[in-house]
Amino acid sequence: MNSKNLSPKQLSFYTALALAIPVSLLLYIVDHRWLFSLVAFIVLLAGGYVLISFVLDNFIYRKIKLIYKFIYQTKATKREETYYKYILPKKV
Repeated sequence: MNSKNLSPKQLSFYTALALAIPVSLLLYIVDHRWLFSLVAFIVLLAGGYVLISFVLDNFIYRKIKLIYKFIYQTKATKREETYYKYILPKKV
């Protein structure tokens, strides 16, 4: 697991896993029913994954994609780079 380059789906899964494990363990400690705790773990993992993935995709990842798109559109063309490099006077 390379924590520097996690995809949004991987980040969603690991976050949901980090939420589901303690809650299901706490349910097992309180209630002592392993089947109930297992079902709670699966439901929490699936629900947490869907919710976190939705939030990451819709609110964060799309905003970052818009920023990258704007940067790409405002990038200078080769002609403009040549103009800036050779034609404009240099500041001393």
